Amino acid sequence: MKIIKKIVRRYYIYFNRLKLKYYGFKLGRNSLIFNRIYIRKGDNCEIVIGNNFVFSSGNGFNPLSRNIQGAFELENNAKLVIGDSVGISSSCLWVFESLKIGSRTKIGADCIIMDSDTHSLDFIERRNYLTDRPNAKKKGIVIGEDVLIGTRCIILKGVTIGDRTIIGSGSVVTRDISSNCIAAGNPAKIIKQIIQ
Repeated sequence: MKIIKKIVRRYYIYFNRLKLKYYGFKLGRNSLIFNRIYIRKGDNCEIVIGNNFVFSSGNGFNPLSRNIQGAFELENNAKLVIGDSVGISSSCLWVFESLKIGSRTKIGADCIIMDSDTHSLDFIERRNYLTDRPNAKKKGIVIGEDVLIGTRCIILKGVTIGDRTIIGSGSVVTRDISSNCIAAGNPAKIIKQIIQ
């Protein structure tokens, strides 16, 4: 069984590199993308991923990921920039405008990072597909370097998370979090400063 699992993982590493290149991702050296991933990309997107990127997706890769499939969804004209040595486990990155993830950041299993409400907040606009999504509010997200985001966090539109910050598991980040701190909760609040 272990041999079969190794063969499957090796297959997906090579297959996913080809898949991401086919979709127009600029992928750095030594990237490892494990298991099946969901990708949907609109027109005119810019996607740049640095060196030593690791993205694990389901298939029991670790107990927290279980069989949750990781996802990249980019709407038309979206921009995704991921720095070097970033690690992501079975998470969903849904980009309408822009998402920047700094180098050496780690994102835990089953996180959702999305820079839009995806639907209009006006119920009249939501009634019609043609007016719903185009009127959804969107604003880019910036996640700094050396950030640790715990399992099952939700990072919402317009948020900036500063360098070296830790976001506790299960948090919902709705506003900026400064550098060098620990934040947690719904909505996430700073609970401790990290002394450097």
